[in-house]
Amino acid sequence: MNGNKAFIKDAAAEQKRHWVRITRACNNRCLFCLDRENRNGSVFSVDEVVADLKRGLATGAKRVVLSGGDPTVHPKLCEIVTRAKELGYDHVQIITNGRMLAYPKFATDLKKAGLDEVTLSLHSHIEEDFERMGGIKGSYKQALRGLLNAQGQGFIVSVDIVINRINYKTLRETLLFYIRLGVSEFDLLYPIPFGDAWENRGKLFFDHGEAHEYLRDALSLSKNKDLFIWTNRMPARYLEGFEDLIQNPVKLHDEVRGMRSGFTRLVEQGTPMWCKGERCEYCFMKNFCADLDLLLESKRLEGKSGPLCASSGAEKKKRTAVFRLDGDFSLEKFTDFHIAHRYFVKSLRCEGCALVKRCDGVWIESVRKDGFSKLIPKIRI
Repeated sequence: MNGNKAFIKDAAAEQKRHWVRITRACNNRCLFCLDRENRNGSVFSVDEVVADLKRGLATGAKRVVLSGGDPTVHPKLCEIVTRAKELGYDHVQIITNGRMLAYPKFATDLKKAGLDEVTLSLHSHIEEDFERMGGIKGSYKQALRGLLNAQGQGFIVSVDIVINRINYKTLRETLLFYIRLGVSEFDLLYPIPFGDAWENRGKLFFDHGEAHEYLRDALSLSKNKDLFIWTNRMPARYLEGFEDLIQNPVKLHDEVRGMRSGFTRLVEQGTPMWCKGERCEYCFMKNFCADLDLLLESKRLEGKSGPLCASSGAEKKKRTAVFRLDGDFSLEKFTDFHIAHRYFVKSLRCEGCALVKRCDGVWIESVRKDGFSKLIPKIRI
């Protein structure tokens, strides 16, 4: 990936955002909804939303993402967008299934209110698959009209796609379909074991070995200099050859914020994470949670080092840092430590290495900069 494109992607990922949930309602019934247990059909009052917006500004955020549920079912979305701009946000974005945007006046009103960006969840270009995943008959044509109306209003438009067993074989064709409609920015989300995604795991979760070539075929489109593709929660080991698509590790802070209440109870009361158990093997947060457990048990945590197969010492990251559990603990500081000293990954090729059980792997930022190619696994004799 050219340096300018890499710089743009990292700058976008690192820009401070404030996420505000404005509804607990949605007009879809997605098979992989992560928020089903929180959906009760309610919406937050404008006063509640404004209070949340002010909290975001106090942290220095100038960009806000309005979400739900689906934010477009909020009867006062336009007012909320306007208030966000009046309070001082430079950029207001919504994440939506796009169906309400099929109504031209609604799209026009959002433009007048000051909306800047629309991220649409469009998980296939095949009508049957699209509506099977979204759970609503007729939603495919509505969403496509919503996409066209959003583009017509001049919004920045991107597309989210949750990769799963239903759509991975046609992912490349789906990307090409939306590219032909003028979309140039995509976020490919890996399934994680929460909400309906866990309940429907038999329909959604897939064997990466079987999906590998299909995904690589789709990811090859990222080589187009005018196309921006992000991955979200996709394990780095599956991105050898596409290391520039590895999610910026700073995004781990967003994951931690989303699970803050559980982590806080774990640290302050010793209450295990509610999700701990079978689903850990499928979870992007597995290593972070394991590190936090180790810290609570040992009261200190050393940085990792490696890789053992690196051809020169300069390519190895040394075990020099230590994090201690003390009265100054914060999840933010621990997350920074984890990213800088414990966020190590391995290539799929490492599975055949004689050193695999003793090696920590390689630091995530080294992989993002130099790729996995410098790893030379030691063949078992």
